Amino acid sequence: MDQSSSSPSWTTATKAIVAVSSLALAVLVIWRFQELIQPLVLALLLAYLLNPVISLISNRLGLPRGTTVLAVYAILAVAVVVTLSFVGITTFQQAVTVAKNLPRWFDQAVDLVSTLPARLPESFAIGPLLLERDAILPQLPGWDEVARQLFGLVQPIFSRGGSIATSVVSATVNVLGLIFLVFIVSIYIANDIPRIGRGISNFAHDADYRADADRLMVDVSRVWGAYLRGQVVLGLVIFFVVSIVLAILGVDNALGLGLLSGTMEFLPVIGPLLGAGAAVVVALTQETASFGLSSFEFALVVLVAMVLIQQVENNLLVPRIVGDALNLHPLLVMVSVVMGASLAGLLGAVLAAPVVASLKILGFYAWRKMLDLPPFPEKTSPSGETPPTRSLLDRLRARWPRSKNQASLPPFLPSSPPTPYPLQFTPLFKDYLWGGRTLETVLGRTLPAGKVAESWEIAAHPNGQTRIAAGPLTGQTLSSVQQMWGEKLLGSRNRQFVESGRFPLLIKLLDANDWLSVQVHPDDAYALAHEGEYGKTEMWVVLHAQPGAELIYGLKAGVTHAQFAQAVDEKRVEELLHRVAVGKGDVVFVPAGTVHALGPGIVVAEIQQNSDATYRIYDWGRTGTDGRPRPLHVDKALEVIDWEQIEPLLVAPRIAPAGQKGVGVEEIAHCAYFHTERILIGAGRVYAGECAGESFEIWAILSGSARLEWGGSGIDLAGVSWVLLPASLGNYRIKALSSSLLLRVFTP
Repeated sequence: MDQSSSSPSWTTATKAIVAVSSLALAVLVIWRFQELIQPLVLALLLAYLLNPVISLISNRLGLPRGTTVLAVYAILAVAVVVTLSFVGITTFQQAVTVAKNLPRWFDQAVDLVSTLPARLPESFAIGPLLLERDAILPQLPGWDEVARQLFGLVQPIFSRGGSIATSVVSATVNVLGLIFLVFIVSIYIANDIPRIGRGISNFAHDADYRADADRLMVDVSRVWGAYLRGQVVLGLVIFFVVSIVLAILGVDNALGLGLLSGTMEFLPVIGPLLGAGAAVVVALTQETASFGLSSFEFALVVLVAMVLIQQVENNLLVPRIVGDALNLHPLLVMVSVVMGASLAGLLGAVLAAPVVASLKILGFYAWRKMLDLPPFPEKTSPSGETPPTRSLLDRLRARWPRSKNQASLPPFLPSSPPTPYPLQFTPLFKDYLWGGRTLETVLGRTLPAGKVAESWEIAAHPNGQTRIAAGPLTGQTLSSVQQMWGEKLLGSRNRQFVESGRFPLLIKLLDANDWLSVQVHPDDAYALAHEGEYGKTEMWVVLHAQPGAELIYGLKAGVTHAQFAQAVDEKRVEELLHRVAVGKGDVVFVPAGTVHALGPGIVVAEIQQNSDATYRIYDWGRTGTDGRPRPLHVDKALEVIDWEQIEPLLVAPRIAPAGQKGVGVEEIAHCAYFHTERILIGAGRVYAGECAGESFEIWAILSGSARLEWGGSGIDLAGVSWVLLPASLGNYRIKALSSSLLLRVFTP
C-alpha cells in the first residue's frame, strides 16, 4: 500500500484554518517587503515580453534554454547601450526638460488663454466670409473665469502626467542599481518560465480541474501577451511618429515629447490625452512659433496634428496590434487606471487594465461554475458571425507559418520542440456506473481501483484532457500543444479549429459491463445553439464482445415521434428499440440523431467529434451513486432524433484498391468529421505514408506489434494504443514486426 494513502485527510475546519493562515502570512510578507514587489514585477514583465523570442531561438537552433536566455539578455543589454549612445542622450535630456518645465508651461498656458479676447484680431476672414470679433465674444461673458474653470478640470490630469514623467526620469537616473537587479532577476525568471507553468497547473490535482487551470492560463496569458507586447509596439510607433511630426512642425523638445507620448501609451485612455496635452502646452508657450503663426494658431495646428495621430492609432494601429485583448469598456479601463495609480503609482496604472481583464476572465469562470453552466462556452456560431478582430501577433501567425505557433505560445507553458513529433498520451479514466475491468482483463491495461467505464485516449475537452506521455512535451495537455503548434498540428483543413482552440476529435475506449443509457446526440446546429459546443457524430469498432452481446442501434420500423414520446411516458421504450448482435471486428457508425446504447460484454474503440453533448432517453430504472435516478433529457432528445434511422445495418467495410504490397486497407467510415481505415500489415511489411500539412492522422494498433519511423526517429507500437501524427510531420513508415491490425483516422 502506498504510504501516502495512509495519511488521514484534513477536516474542513483544518483546511479553512490553514488557508486563512497562509493568506494572512502572504499579506504580512507583502506588506513588510512591499519595496521589493516593484522590481520583482518588472523582472517578471521583462521575462514575459522576451519569452517568445527565447522560445523561438531555442527551438529553431536547438539550444538549451539557459544558453538562449543568457544570449538574448546579453544582446538586449548591448542594444540598449548602443541605442542610448546614439539617440538616447538627446532624447533623455529633452524628456528631462519637458518633465521639469511642464508645470510652469501649464500656468503660462492658462494665462494666455485667459487673455484670449484681447489677443484676437478685430475680424476674421474665412474665404469670402468676414466675422467681427465683437459679434462673437459678447456671447462669452467672463471668458477669463471660464478659461480658468476649464483648465482647472484638466489640471489634475496634467499635473499627474508631469509627476509620472518625472518619476520615470528619476527612476532612470537614480536607480541604476535597481535596474541591474531587475535585469538579473529577470534572467532567472525567464529560464524557469516553463516550470512556473507546470507548477501552477499542479495546484489543480484533479484531472478535470487541471484542464480548467490550463484553459484559464491560456486565456489570461493571451490577454497579458497581446496587451503588453502590443503596448510596447504602439509605444515605439508613437514615439517615432510624434517625434517626427512635432520636429517637422518646429515644436521645441520634439524628441522629449515623443518619448513622453510613447511612454504614456502604457496608460490606456488617459495616456494619449497626457501626451497630446503636453505637446499643445509646449507649442502654446514656446517663445517663437513656426510658420509665422501666433501662439494660439500654432497650438491649434499641433492639437490637430496630435488628434490626427490618435485617430490613426485608434482606428488603424490598435485593432491590428493589440486587437481585442482586453475586451473591456473604455470607462472601466479609465477607472481601473486611476485606481491602479492610487494604489501602486505608475506601475499600478500601467498594469491596471490587464489585471482587470484577467479578473474578468476568472470571475466569468467562477460565475458560470456557480450556476452549473459550461465554464468555457464556445465562441463559434453556426450563423457564421464574423470573428473578433485579431491582434498583430494573430495576423502574423496566419501569414508566417514558420513563426505563427511560437508567437501564440502562452508565456507560462513550455515551448514547442524544434520539429513536431508523433504524440502518445497518458489515458484519462472515467468511472461511470456501467463500467467494469475488461480493459484490464482483456486488453491488458493498467487501471486504477474500481470501475472503469471509459478510457479517454486522445482528448482535449473541458471535461477531460489527456497529457503527453513521452518526448520534450511530457506532461503537457493536448490543448497546450495545439496552442503551440496550431496549424502545424491540425493541418490546413482544420483552420477553423485552430482559430477556435478546440481539437476536432475525441478518441475513447469504452467498457460496457452493463447497459449504457439509451441516448441520442445532437447535430452541430442544435448543440451550438443549446449546449455551447459542437454536436456528436461517432463510430465504434468492436474490440471484444462476449457471446450473445448486442447493442441498440436506431429504432424499429414504423416508430413515429408521437409513438415514441408516448412510449417514453409509459416506460415502454425498450420495445421500440432496434437491437443488433455484434462480435469482435464489427463497425457501427452512429451519426448525430441516432438512438443508441452499448450492451453488456462489449468493448469498443470510439472515434467521435470532440463533444460531450448527450441526451439520455431511458436509463433502465437505475439510480446513480447518490441513490437518485440519473437525469433524463427527453424533451431535447425528441427534438434531435433522426426518425429515418430505422433498423440500420452495421457498416460493411469497403476494400480499398491494392496500393502497397503486403498491406490490406478497408475503408470503414467516412463522414464530414472523420475518415477511418482499418489496415492489415503483414509481418515484415511496411506501410509508407505522409502527413503533408492538410490533416493530422491518428493511428491505433489493435493487435500485433509495429514500429513507427519518421525523420530518423521511431517508437514501438503494441497492444491497443494510439499515436497522433502532426499534420506537418512529413514522411513516415509503419513497419509490422508481427502481423498487425491498425486503424488510421484523419479529417477529410
